[in-house]
Amino acid sequence: MIHRLLKMKLPYVFILCLLLSGCAPSAGLSAGSRPETSPQSSVDTNPETIVHFIDVGQGDSILIESGGQTMLIDAGTNESGAEVLNYLKAQQITHLDWVIGTHPHEDHIGGLDDIILAVDTDRVMMPPKEHTTKTFEDVLDAVMEKDLSLTEPVIGDTYPLGDARFTVLGPAKDYGDDLNNWSVVLLLTCGDTSFLFTGDVEVEAEEDILASGLAIDADVLKVAHHGSDTSTSDAFLSAVSPDYAVISVGQDNDYGHPCQVTLDRLETAGADIFRTDLMGTVIAYSDGTHLSFSAESDPAQSGMDASADSSSFLWDTEETGIYAAQSGEGTDESAAETEEDIQVHITQSGSRYHREGCSSLENSDTVISLDEAKSRGYTPCQRCHPPE
Repeated sequence: MIHRLLKMKLPYVFILCLLLSGCAPSAGLSAGSRPETSPQSSVDTNPETIVHFIDVGQGDSILIESGGQTMLIDAGTNESGAEVLNYLKAQQITHLDWVIGTHPHEDHIGGLDDIILAVDTDRVMMPPKEHTTKTFEDVLDAVMEKDLSLTEPVIGDTYPLGDARFTVLGPAKDYGDDLNNWSVVLLLTCGDTSFLFTGDVEVEAEEDILASGLAIDADVLKVAHHGSDTSTSDAFLSAVSPDYAVISVGQDNDYGHPCQVTLDRLETAGADIFRTDLMGTVIAYSDGTHLSFSAESDPAQSGMDASADSSSFLWDTEETGIYAAQSGEGTDESAAETEEDIQVHITQSGSRYHREGCSSLENSDTVISLDEAKSRGYTPCQRCHPPE
């Protein structure tokens, strides 16, 4: 639509003004103390807000359900459009209150035209940055064909979404041709819980968000740019202070994502990490006070080397068929076992003991008891978090 309107010689800024939705945003979110969250012992049967981090490979797509309203943030690559559409159908989503295209890169907006054309949609938010690709033009054509309004992201603007609300934190300024930093950044709050969605922002945009003075602390961080080392700076991570981090990334991708330096920063910050390349689609549930998670796969069976604390999870196929977050207290089935009964894994040359499946065991793997490992001076791996 932007390209077609540009051909009609209407200035882009003026076009956005004409297309802005008539619903006035409420005041910006005020800074507040960070809630203390603790995962529940089982997935909520009636949560207020559900956030689906859909596994679309090397790309992003996030579905949010809250109080009967829905939002889709990005839809992966062009090839992912049908996959995301099928996922929406499986969730019985026939209407989207919001569609967000964070920025014009194909791995984020590639499937949005399929979604907009197929699903009843109220509003579309995209940054005021055009791009000269067919992917970008396809999305704008779909917006125009469905006669939808474009809402410009303005930092500080807050909108309701069912039982939740979201505030725009970025883009904070004109980033020229740096498309990643144009990403729409949103803070979603549901009661005392919060989620930060960052698109592909890099350090420059992170610094601008910090300088804005808006509250950005969140319980769950959607890690920017698939875990690239150009994002998730120490200063930004310190301000967000997440308990959980979700990385949307493709298996064996050509970019080396997620980068080890980013994983190390997240681990140092104390965030439990969920990865779609190792766990498939990850779903977070909030009842407004507590958070719980589920995923398609058990990371321990995937050789996950940087994941949520394994002692905090149970693979419960009989009850839910999903990998469900559990309170760390009282959920470890091995608690009643003695250290002689608990098996851990060591390597020939290492000084740490591990859980089965840890990536550190690729080249050698010897099974011994926890008691023997401790008696030999081995210490627990900080990545796979074996029993202590």
